[in-house]
Formats: sequence, C-alpha cells, structure tokens
Amino acid sequence: MCAKQLNKKDEELIFTIEKIFRQTKKNFNIEFWNGESITYTEKPEFILKFNDKESFKKIISNPTSLTFAEAFMDKSFDIEGNIFKALSLKDELQNLDISNKDKITLLLKTSSLPIKNKHTKEKDKENISHHYDISNDFYKLFLGSSMVYSCAYFKTQEEDLTRAQENKIDHICKKLRLKPGENLLDVGCGWGSMIIWAAKNYGVTSHGITLSEEQYKYVRERIKEEHLEVKVTVELKDYRDLKGTGVYDKIVSIGMFEHVGIKNLPKYFKIMNRLLKEDGLFLNHGITHTKNAIISSEEADFIDKYIFPGGELHTISGVLDVMEDTDYEVCDVECLREHYFKTLSHWVLNLQANKDEAIKFSSEKIYRTWLLYMTGCAINFHLGFISVYQVLLTKSTKKGGFNIPLTREYML
Repeated sequence: MCAKQLNKKDEELIFTIEKIFRQTKKNFNIEFWNGESITYTEKPEFILKFNDKESFKKIISNPTSLTFAEAFMDKSFDIEGNIFKALSLKDELQNLDISNKDKITLLLKTSSLPIKNKHTKEKDKENISHHYDISNDFYKLFLGSSMVYSCAYFKTQEEDLTRAQENKIDHICKKLRLKPGENLLDVGCGWGSMIIWAAKNYGVTSHGITLSEEQYKYVRERIKEEHLEVKVTVELKDYRDLKGTGVYDKIVSIGMFEHVGIKNLPKYFKIMNRLLKEDGLFLNHGITHTKNAIISSEEADFIDKYIFPGGELHTISGVLDVMEDTDYEVCDVECLREHYFKTLSHWVLNLQANKDEAIKFSSEKIYRTWLLYMTGCAINFHLGFISVYQVLLTKSTKKGGFNIPLTREYML
C-alpha cells in the first residue's frame, strides 16, 4: 500500500478507511477528493472514489448502506470499474465493528422491504407513478426493444436479452395453456408485451390494467400500431376496482404483486379467484426474499425512499400459504433466481452503455440511483437473499378431477 503525504487530520480519516478495508481482498484502490490515494494493486478491478471531504466524514460517522448509497447518488462517492465487484465488498464488511456502531455494509444489498406504507388505492397509484413514470425512453435504454421489466428466461447462457424475454412470455403462455377465443387478464401489464404477444401468437382476447400513466399511454400506442384494437385492450385501473365473477379464462400477474403489500395479499388473491372461471388458471410471477436473507433497515430505507415506495417482499412459503388460504390449488412452482441475476446484469450493462442518454431522459441522480439499485439487486439474486418464482394456480376443486396435464411436457 502506498499513498501521498498526508497531514495529521487526513491521516485520521485514512486510518479509519484502512481499518474498514483491512480484511478485504485487495483487488481495488481508493482515491480521495484531494488527489491522494491508497493503492493496493497495480491492476485494480475497481476504484472507490471519495470526491468530497465533508461527505466522507458524514459517511464515516454513520457508515450505513444508506449513507453510502446517497453519497453515490449525489456524486460525492463514486465507483470506477466493475460495479458488481465493488458491491460484493458488502459480504466482507458486514460483520465489522467500527467505534460502537453495529454492522457496516459499504454498498447497497437489496433484499426484503419494510411494512411501512398503507396500501390505499391513492397511495399505490402515487407509488407506482414514482417508480414507472420517469420516462418510457429512460426504461427503453436498459430494457431494450422488448420493454419487459421482469425476469427473462434464458434457455442458454449465451442467449441475448430480447430473445430471453420472448422466451419468458411464451413460457408463461404455455403454462397457462392459452387457446384461441379465451379471455386473458394481465394484472399490472407494464408496457403491454404480454397481452400483445398472447393475442398475436395464441389468439386470445387480452385485457391489461396498470396504474402508470406513462405505461398506459405507451400500451395504447402499441395496440394501434399493431392493429390489435379488437383483440387487446388496456385500462388505467387498480386491481381492486375490477368487477365481475368468472370473467377470465386465464389470469397472469408478472412482477406486480410486490407492490400489493403483505397485508393486502389475501385480498389480492381473493379478487383474482373471483375473476377466474371455475376451470381457469392463474400464474403469479414475483420476487420473494429467503428466510435466511440478511436484512438491514438502511437498505430497506434506501429502496423505500428512492426506488419502490410501499414495496414489500414475502417468503415463497408465506406466499404459498396465502394462496392456499384463499382457495387455490398450487399446481406448479418454478424458481428463476439465476435468470433474474442474468437479466439484471444485462440491464446494468445496457444502462452504463447508454449513460448520456439516460441522464438526458431523467437526471444524473436518477441514473446513478438506478445503477446502484439494479447492481445491488443482481448481487442479492446471486447470493440467494432474494429470488423469483412463477406459481401456477387453479381454483380449489369442489367437484373432483384434474385441471392440468399428466406431465410438464406441455410447458416445454
């Protein structure tokens, strides 16, 4: 390790930094606001850059994942090089005691979210707008032409993101055994990829709902461009406002139920049960956290404040309990954890490659916030702290018999 000559006051700060990083793999270097540096290796995989002295003091006095994340967003702290490697430092640092602080996590590790917000219709619409109404152009920069904002399905390690997203949508269609003439509901339809694909490739009549104004306008334009006005419709509507009984042959929800709130899950699943025909199928695709997930209040505060206000994750076992308690039979459960790690890795690289455009369509703070958020999520999927499951459901039978084929070959 080498560094430039430091004055006494700066030496105290450097001593603290050295204490923090003493047990880590020295595959990185550190740079400070005044040009001074700590060099651990001649070929660093990344560089941690503290750009502002006062912010650095604030971080050291309260070394939580939230203070590091906010400093990154404000450019007083930066990462140059491999951001995935940098955020992985959290695993080496989380048991370190500094002064009388508890644990320190240097960079964001996203996992479970706190139960804080009441999930009223008005609050949920506000929360969805916060997340999804940044700019359709901003999302397209990292989602790509498919405009699918959920876990893709990679049939090979080399498959590109667009093809993997098409795989995911078609995989769901096969699980639901969609047939021409059926009515499909997509709850939280995003930018419309599922309802359009199902109508074009499986001949169903598709209806999507969303709370995002930007998504709603985008889907309407896509429907017109594809000349699918007869087969595909979209509404700006809360799932709690859906009326009727036995309306849909098939229902799908992809990456939406994380916004519902754990306390509201029974109501959510009961409404879907009411809307589903007696022999219908419902596929719920969503993120969960594992029972052994390491949860910090600072990480949860960061997500709740800057990314997903009101978002909450449950365990898969807890979700399955709610499903069975609301009169469903669980027909199939598939874990896609590795697929989401690969999906997020693609999104991060896409966002980095389109940095200037992303800032133009949003702001530099939003760009940096999302870069941090998605990288942290990717790492947590890799570590197994969070996961994603597709659960295929049918109504609990009252007349006996079976509602799915004998084997899973129909899904392939």
